[in-house]
Amino acid sequence: MTSKSLIDFDRLVTLAGGCQRVQVMLPDGLLHHAPAIVEVLHAAGVEVVLSADSCYGACDWCGDTTADRIIYVGELPMPSLEGCYPAPAVFLPVPAFHDITPAVERAMELLPGDRVGVVTIAPYVDQLDRAIEMLEHAGFTALTGKKSRRTARDGQILGCDLTAGTTIAGSVDGFLYIGDGMFHPLGLSLATDLPVVAANPAQRSATRDELADMRDRLLRRRYAQIARAGDSHRVGIVIGTKLGQHRPELAERMRELAVRHGYSAALVSANLLQPERLDHLGMDMYVSTACPRVAIDDGGRFEQPVLTPIEFEILVGERDWSEYEFDQIV
Repeated sequence: MTSKSLIDFDRLVTLAGGCQRVQVMLPDGLLHHAPAIVEVLHAAGVEVVLSADSCYGACDWCGDTTADRIIYVGELPMPSLEGCYPAPAVFLPVPAFHDITPAVERAMELLPGDRVGVVTIAPYVDQLDRAIEMLEHAGFTALTGKKSRRTARDGQILGCDLTAGTTIAGSVDGFLYIGDGMFHPLGLSLATDLPVVAANPAQRSATRDELADMRDRLLRRRYAQIARAGDSHRVGIVIGTKLGQHRPELAERMRELAVRHGYSAALVSANLLQPERLDHLGMDMYVSTACPRVAIDDGGRFEQPVLTPIEFEILVGERDWSEYEFDQIV
């Protein structure tokens, strides 16, 4: 079975029904399907505008304002953004074609206790019930958190919203994360301070100790970034302009905090933070209120330290290092 077979092209045509022009948003992993998407929609008499901008989820839009409809392929809706797009937005999920069974079987050998919180990402939400069934058959008690205002399904987490995990953290011994990548389980580990086992169906693997080591290394890197920002005088407070990453109230609070602690502070708006731009604005450091992944994933690309709002609070003494939290948009 190939991933191509899991794109429902009939559903795609239905979603584009009644439109003369649609804008199609694709995450990086599905860009290779663009020619087939264009061919199918053109055959249905629909003009297509493919977005070449980033698409990190339903929070991310930038493109053609003349489209009758925006179609997100491979994403689930973000309820809090309904009605906020420049045109009606519809969503075509693309389920992962990897069976979760081998990875979950390996993960069960690593789980830290009997009560397990189970979380996943959009491509695997349809297999979440299967994971719970496997766990309970093996004698575990499996719990899933309810969806938040930013997620479409129970048990679903985002890189910036771990609510489905944090709301049940007090009731479990640890977590099982089902999906690829390490950012989501790493964030969950930081947000809950509980063990997380990451089951990767694509690799048929599971890991726990590696994730714990990554958590420790990340905390050391973040502490070093905070320390490096200690001699700063000019602070750029970044306001993300992407629909679901726009936190102007938080940015203003960070600006006021900076001024109160003797910094020269300026608000900086950006759709996508680029080193070739930020490195030349004359700031000594930045505080990003945009996507939390900017500071964590991409901080090393910038000449100046890039901190999260929580890290900035630690820098100025409003929060102790022992109170470190993962920045979330909830």
